[in-house]
Amino acid sequence: MLRRIRKLLSLPGFRAEPITVLGRAAVWAVNVALKRSPIFPLTAAGEKVQLPADMRYTSVMTFLMRDWTEPEMRQLHRFVGPGDVFVDVGANVGLFTVKAARLTGPAGRVVAVEPGTEAAARLRHNIALNAFGHVQVVQKAIADQVGTATLHHIPTGNDPQAFSLLSDGSDVAAETVETTTLDHLVADCGLPRVDCIKIDVEGAEPLVIAGAAETLQRFHPLVIFEANTTRLDPEGRSTSRTWAALADHGYRFNRLVGDRIEPLAAPPAAFCNIIAAHPAGRRTLQ
Repeated sequence: MLRRIRKLLSLPGFRAEPITVLGRAAVWAVNVALKRSPIFPLTAAGEKVQLPADMRYTSVMTFLMRDWTEPEMRQLHRFVGPGDVFVDVGANVGLFTVKAARLTGPAGRVVAVEPGTEAAARLRHNIALNAFGHVQVVQKAIADQVGTATLHHIPTGNDPQAFSLLSDGSDVAAETVETTTLDHLVADCGLPRVDCIKIDVEGAEPLVIAGAAETLQRFHPLVIFEANTTRLDPEGRSTSRTWAALADHGYRFNRLVGDRIEPLAAPPAAFCNIIAAHPAGRRTLQ
C-alpha cells in the first residue's frame, strides 16, 4: 500500500491536480464499497467511460488520473487531428480510442483493435456511451500473419485486461483468438490512409511491425509504441527489435518528457512510450 501511495504522489497528474485526485480517490472507494460503476468523463471535453468498480490498475488509475494516465494520451491532440485516421492496436477498454474519436471528429476514422473478450466488450460499451459512429471495433490480434493464436492473460497489476500473444509462463488464463496483420486490416477496413497508430500489445510489438510493411511505406504514419514490457521482456528485446524494424523504414524516434518532445538516439532503458515519426509523414511532431 505504501508503495502505491508513493507512486501516486509522484505522478504528473497528481502533482497538477492533487486535491482533485484525492477527492476522486475517496469517491472511488465509496463506489467500490457499493459495487457501483459510475460513468465519468475521461477529459474536460467530456468523452465518457465506465469501468468495473474494483481496485485493479486500469479502473483505479483511469478514475483518478483520467487522461493523465499516460503522457501520450494527455498530449494526443498533438498526434491526432480533425479528419485523421487513427488505429488503436491493443485498444483495451478504449481510453485512447474515445479520445482519438473526439479529436478526429466524424470526418475522421478510428479503428480499435482488441482481441480480449472482456476488454473488447468494455471497449464497445465505452464507444456506445459516446455514440461515436466513426469508430470500428475489430476483435482480433494484430500479428505477422493471418490465422489464430493463443492470447495470454497477463496478471500485471492484478488486472485481467492485460493481454499478450507472448506468455509469461504463469498461464493464469488464455483464449484462442483470430489474428490478422496491419496491412490486411487496412485493406479489410478500406482505410484511405493511416495517420497515427498506437501499439500496446505487451511485448508483441515486433509482430505488429512485421505485418505492417506496406502501411508504413505507403502512409508513413506516426507510431506510438510501448517500450520495455519488463514482465514479458526483461531484457528489452522487443523494444530493440521494434526500433530496428521502424528504423529500416526510415523512422526517427522521440519521447515525451513532460510536455516536451525530445529526440532519442537509442532505445531507452526506462519504461515509456516511444513516438516514431517518418520525415515524409503527413502528420509531423509539434
